[in-house]
Amino acid sequence: MRYRWLVAIGRLAIAGAIVSLGTIPAVGQTATSGTSPRTPWNDPDLQGTWDNKSITPLERPKELADKAFLTADEAAELERRAADNRVDRPPREGDPGTYNQLWFDRGTTVVSTRRTSMIVDPPDGRKPPLSAEGQKKQTAVADYVKAHGVDGPEGLDVWDRCITRALPMFPGAYNNNFQIIQAPGYVAILMEMIHDARIIPLDGRPHISEGIRQWLGDSRGRWDGNTLVVDTTNFSEKTHGMLGGGLTAGFPGLGETLHLIERFTRVDSGTLLYEVTIDDPTFTAPWTAAMPVPKSDGYIFEYACHEGNYALPGILGGARAQEKAAETAKKGSN
Repeated sequence: MRYRWLVAIGRLAIAGAIVSLGTIPAVGQTATSGTSPRTPWNDPDLQGTWDNKSITPLERPKELADKAFLTADEAAELERRAADNRVDRPPREGDPGTYNQLWFDRGTTVVSTRRTSMIVDPPDGRKPPLSAEGQKKQTAVADYVKAHGVDGPEGLDVWDRCITRALPMFPGAYNNNFQIIQAPGYVAILMEMIHDARIIPLDGRPHISEGIRQWLGDSRGRWDGNTLVVDTTNFSEKTHGMLGGGLTAGFPGLGETLHLIERFTRVDSGTLLYEVTIDDPTFTAPWTAAMPVPKSDGYIFEYACHEGNYALPGILGGARAQEKAAETAKKGSN
């Protein structure tokens, strides 16, 4: 189970994440160069809290085929349905239930461009097919999950284990805010989900050694006009990312071969365009997703997950109980 304690910590969390950056000028002050806000040291200003929740799916629904954009009426109808679906309903018989609507924050609107998918390339709005290597990974993961998925915590998703939500920064069921703070030579991004923090240098330094692998990879940033371009490599083979889940989802792990290129552009005072290209031999070709992200007036909340990983003993203990019940039933039938 994944949940958050609603304790606002504001900028204290990100301040701790960037303590190594040294003295930071007043981030609320900006100068203007043309129509793009600037920091006091004249970088494009991307600072603020941004909320990427949306009902727009990552992949274009098959029934929409070659339809890249919704009409205004179609978007309004989808948003009406999303609002209706937020009503709490009792769980079905035999279903222990889950969070009620208080905990969910999936959103009720499509992206402002009214695209039918976040994926913009390939043009059909869907992920490319898996490569032969990707299919091999998928089979290996499925076989492992079937044989060992609940033998121990290692077989569970890194999100279930409260380690990381991983990348890219696609919307989830809740905790969709992220906060950007800048300092000369650095950009820091705090993601509300599982309090992941990224500190991205902009000084042109090379990536770390290939032998060093990290949950969120190794990010290096640069400015391309008013756009922040972030190149990330060196992911851990244990990181599976927000591209279909980890081991428990039976999706091939996008780990040490994953290469991400993210682009952050301040479109206007209230909108940040987030674009990300996924380049990994798991797929037959690279693919790109994009979404305009509105600015949020809310706070970043502390994400405590299941404190002390109390859910893991429950998951694993439940699996042992099921195994015992199956063994008892087997003996009874003999």
